[in-house]
Amino acid sequence: MEDQELNLRKVPHKRNSGMALPMALIFLLVGAVLVGTALYVVENMFSTSRHVVTETQLYNAAQSGIEQAKVVLWDARSDLDYEEREYDGTIDSVRVRLDGVSGDYLDDDLQGVSVAELVNVTLTVDILDCNYVFDGINVNDYEDLDIDQIAALPPRWPAIISEGEGTPGGLSQIGSSGYLDPNRQVTSGGGVLRHYVIRSRAESADGKSSSIETLVVIGL
Repeated sequence: MEDQELNLRKVPHKRNSGMALPMALIFLLVGAVLVGTALYVVENMFSTSRHVVTETQLYNAAQSGIEQAKVVLWDARSDLDYEEREYDGTIDSVRVRLDGVSGDYLDDDLQGVSVAELVNVTLTVDILDCNYVFDGINVNDYEDLDIDQIAALPPRWPAIISEGEGTPGGLSQIGSSGYLDPNRQVTSGGGVLRHYVIRSRAESADGKSSSIETLVVIGL
């Protein structure tokens, strides 16, 4: 009789043991799902953060190119070729160059240079003269240009003689995006305003890039 009572007490224990394995498998499955989800979230956050960091680095590199070009342009202001450019369909025809120097452009040393402290990032900066006309041989007007050529062209802005605080036609140097005089002084009557476009592009080895363009004005 006592043996039967002991056997009856052991039966529930055997049944509970049979449920342990399925429960363990369920917990393992749930744990695997949670771990997989956590890894996905972490990887996604890491990828997004890395993308943001890369974009920020490229933007800062492009901005540094703008500042470098401003310094180069300002330092060379007395030696620039101020003759009216003739656009012949190539962007080189409107690049800023030094007076009396043929074939050399002011931005030659800013083409495809490495960026300090950034691996596999190159910087290309173009300094373009807005004082140009169409040459009449290869280009007569905008209808002779394709979309890419038009997009690459800086705005046409011939040199204008300032009169007092403004300029003929209501144009004024005040408010221009990048007037280079550090004192922001308005040129007095008789001064010439020269308009340029600086384009800076930073590009990484994997094809990511950031570009900045700004109009700068020098009062002579």
